[in-house]
Amino acid sequence: MSLNKLGYNLNDRNSHHLKEAERDLTKLAPQVRGVVGDEITMMLEQNEGNIAVVWSGVAAPLVQEGDKYNYVIPKEGSNLWFDNMVIPKTAQNKEGAYKFMNFLLDAKNNKQNTEFVGYATPNKAARQLLPKEIKDDHRFYPTKEEQKRLEVYKDLGQEVLSEYNENFLNFKMSLK
Repeated sequence: MSLNKLGYNLNDRNSHHLKEAERDLTKLAPQVRGVVGDEITMMLEQNEGNIAVVWSGVAAPLVQEGDKYNYVIPKEGSNLWFDNMVIPKTAQNKEGAYKFMNFLLDAKNNKQNTEFVGYATPNKAARQLLPKEIKDDHRFYPTKEEQKRLEVYKDLGQEVLSEYNENFLNFKMSLK
């Protein structure tokens, strides 16, 4: 978040930039109620905060409740992520795994899954089956222009990852 805010790439390897981002994030510490995952929905619903960093699928049911919540991609940018399906080499039922993947990739099944989980689908055939209010919602299906502000995390190697982790740990330790 701070790397984007400061105009740096999310995959930045520059130690000075990473330390600057840590300091920037630490300035927010007095206002941070917690660094949590799924608990964030409950915290928002109990008015324990006014803003949150959440996954799009967590935001989807909240924004569908009405005007109380909104989901935005920051103008400074954010990360782009996606789930993957794999079959381990040691899988005992590879045929079943392929059938399950094909089931999920079927447009009708994928549409139903997309509506249930709230996450956007890359399956173009499934997207066409979605209700207009979902498939045309730019919060979850960003425009080409908005997509330019999104970055995919890369494997930066263990040394840089350790630096990221240390900086984040320092931020978390600054929380009251």
